[in-house]
Amino acid sequence: MAENNVDIAVLNSVYRNAKTGSQSISDLLPKAGDAAFASDLETQKREYDAIGGEAAARIVGLGGEPESVSEMQKLGMKMGVTMNTMMNDETEHLAELMIKGSNMGIIQMTKVVNGHQDASPETLGLAQKLITCEHDNISRLKTYLK
Repeated sequence: MAENNVDIAVLNSVYRNAKTGSQSISDLLPKAGDAAFASDLETQKREYDAIGGEAAARIVGLGGEPESVSEMQKLGMKMGVTMNTMMNDETEHLAELMIKGSNMGIIQMTKVVNGHQDASPETLGLAQKLITCEHDNISRLKTYLK
Protein backbone atom coordinates (compact mmCIF):
# COMPACT_ATOMS: atom_id res chain seq x y z
CA MET A 1 0.00 0.00 0.00
CA ALA A 2 2.90 2.38 0.68
CA GLU A 3 3.97 2.09 -2.96
CA ASN A 4 0.46 3.11 -4.00
CA ASN A 5 0.74 6.22 -1.80
CA VAL A 6 4.01 7.21 -3.48
CA ASP A 7 2.54 6.60 -6.92
CA ILE A 8 -0.61 8.52 -6.05
CA ALA A 9 1.46 11.47 -4.79
CA VAL A 10 3.53 11.58 -8.00
CA LEU A 11 0.47 11.10 -10.19
CA ASN A 12 -1.32 13.94 -8.38
CA SER A 13 1.65 16.19 -9.11
CA VAL A 14 1.44 15.21 -12.78
CA TYR A 15 -2.32 15.78 -12.74
CA ARG A 16 -2.11 19.22 -11.11
CA ASN A 17 0.74 20.35 -13.38
CA ALA A 18 -1.11 19.22 -16.50
CA LYS A 19 -4.34 20.89 -15.32
CA THR A 20 -2.43 24.09 -14.55
CA GLY A 21 -0.94 24.12 -18.05
CA SER A 22 -4.32 23.46 -19.63
CA GLN A 23 -6.02 26.16 -17.56
CA SER A 24 -3.29 28.69 -18.39
CA ILE A 25 -3.80 28.06 -22.08
CA SER A 26 -7.58 28.41 -21.70
CA ASP A 27 -7.00 31.79 -20.05
CA LEU A 28 -4.48 32.88 -22.70
CA LEU A 29 -6.17 31.64 -25.90
CA PRO A 30 -8.66 34.52 -26.18
CA LYS A 31 -5.71 36.92 -26.32
CA ALA A 32 -3.87 34.97 -29.05
CA GLY A 33 -4.31 36.94 -32.25
CA ASP A 34 -1.86 34.93 -34.35
CA ALA A 35 -3.58 31.86 -35.86
CA ALA A 36 -0.45 29.68 -35.90
CA PHE A 37 0.30 30.55 -32.28
CA ALA A 38 -3.29 29.80 -31.24
CA SER A 39 -3.07 26.46 -33.05
CA ASP A 40 0.15 25.61 -31.20
CA LEU A 41 -1.52 26.50 -27.90
CA GLU A 42 -4.49 24.28 -28.71
CA THR A 43 -2.11 21.40 -29.49
CA GLN A 44 -0.37 21.93 -26.16
CA LYS A 45 -3.72 22.03 -24.36
CA ARG A 46 -4.73 18.68 -25.88
CA GLU A 47 -1.39 17.20 -24.73
CA TYR A 48 -1.87 18.52 -21.20
CA ASP A 49 -5.45 17.22 -21.13
CA ALA A 50 -4.35 13.77 -22.32
CA ILE A 51 -1.55 13.49 -19.75
CA GLY A 52 -3.82 14.82 -16.99
CA GLY A 53 -6.51 12.31 -17.98
CA GLU A 54 -4.03 9.47 -17.91
CA ALA A 55 -2.78 10.54 -14.47
CA ALA A 56 -6.36 10.79 -13.16
CA ALA A 57 -7.23 7.33 -14.47
CA ARG A 58 -4.14 5.83 -12.83
CA ILE A 59 -4.92 7.55 -9.53
CA VAL A 60 -8.45 6.15 -9.54
CA GLY A 61 -7.07 2.72 -10.52
CA LEU A 62 -4.86 2.84 -7.43
CA GLY A 63 -7.82 3.71 -5.20
CA GLY A 64 -7.12 7.41 -4.91
CA GLU A 65 -8.87 10.56 -6.01
CA PRO A 66 -7.27 13.20 -8.27
CA GLU A 67 -6.46 16.42 -6.42
CA SER A 68 -7.62 19.35 -8.49
CA VAL A 69 -6.17 22.80 -8.68
CA SER A 70 -8.03 24.92 -6.14
CA GLU A 71 -10.43 27.64 -7.22
CA MET A 72 -8.12 30.19 -5.59
CA GLN A 73 -5.19 28.95 -7.68
CA LYS A 74 -7.33 29.07 -10.85
CA LEU A 75 -8.40 32.62 -10.01
CA GLY A 76 -4.78 33.57 -9.32
CA MET A 77 -3.69 32.17 -12.70
CA LYS A 78 -6.48 34.01 -14.49
CA MET A 79 -5.58 37.28 -12.73
CA GLY A 80 -1.91 36.70 -13.52
CA VAL A 81 -2.66 36.26 -17.22
CA THR A 82 -4.88 39.37 -17.17
CA MET A 83 -2.22 41.47 -15.45
CA ASN A 84 0.62 40.16 -17.63
CA THR A 85 -1.27 40.83 -20.85
CA MET A 86 -3.03 44.08 -20.00
CA MET A 87 -0.36 46.28 -21.56
CA ASN A 88 1.16 43.75 -23.95
CA ASP A 89 -0.75 40.99 -25.70
CA GLU A 90 1.71 40.55 -28.56
CA THR A 91 2.38 36.96 -29.60
CA GLU A 92 6.03 37.19 -28.55
CA HIS A 93 5.03 38.25 -25.02
CA LEU A 94 2.40 35.51 -24.77
CA ALA A 95 4.96 32.93 -25.93
CA GLU A 96 7.39 34.19 -23.30
CA LEU A 97 4.75 33.78 -20.57
CA MET A 98 4.07 30.22 -21.72
CA ILE A 99 7.80 29.42 -21.83
CA LYS A 100 8.16 30.66 -18.25
CA GLY A 101 5.22 28.50 -17.18
CA SER A 102 6.67 25.45 -18.92
CA ASN A 103 10.03 26.04 -17.24
CA MET A 104 8.27 26.17 -13.86
CA GLY A 105 6.53 22.90 -14.73
CA ILE A 106 9.85 21.27 -15.65
CA ILE A 107 11.40 22.38 -12.37
CA GLN A 108 8.43 21.18 -10.28
CA MET A 109 8.16 17.82 -12.02
CA THR A 110 11.93 17.22 -11.94
CA LYS A 111 11.86 17.76 -8.18
CA VAL A 112 8.95 15.31 -7.88
CA VAL A 113 10.73 12.66 -9.98
CA ASN A 114 14.04 13.09 -8.15
CA GLY A 115 12.31 12.95 -4.78
CA HIS A 116 10.22 9.88 -5.55
CA GLN A 117 12.51 7.38 -7.22
CA ASP A 118 10.66 4.66 -5.32
CA ALA A 119 7.52 5.20 -7.45
CA SER A 120 6.69 2.61 -10.08
CA PRO A 121 8.40 2.84 -13.48
CA GLU A 122 5.00 3.51 -15.10
CA THR A 123 4.33 6.45 -12.79
CA LEU A 124 7.80 7.90 -13.25
CA GLY A 125 7.39 7.38 -17.00
CA LEU A 126 4.22 9.49 -17.05
CA ALA A 127 5.97 12.21 -15.02
CA GLN A 128 8.84 12.11 -17.51
CA LYS A 129 6.34 12.28 -20.37
CA LEU A 130 5.05 15.56 -18.94
CA ILE A 131 8.59 16.91 -18.60
CA THR A 132 9.30 15.96 -22.22
CA CYS A 133 6.04 17.61 -23.28
CA GLU A 134 7.12 20.82 -21.52
CA HIS A 135 10.51 20.74 -23.30
CA ASP A 136 8.76 20.24 -26.64
CA ASN A 137 6.38 23.11 -25.89
CA ILE A 138 9.30 25.42 -25.16
CA SER A 139 10.99 24.44 -28.42
CA ARG A 140 7.82 25.25 -30.39
CA LEU A 141 7.24 28.49 -28.51
CA LYS A 142 10.79 29.73 -29.09
CA THR A 143 9.92 30.25 -32.76
CA TYR A 144 7.66 33.14 -31.68
CA LEU A 145 10.47 35.01 -29.90
CA LYS A 146 12.02 37.82 -31.92
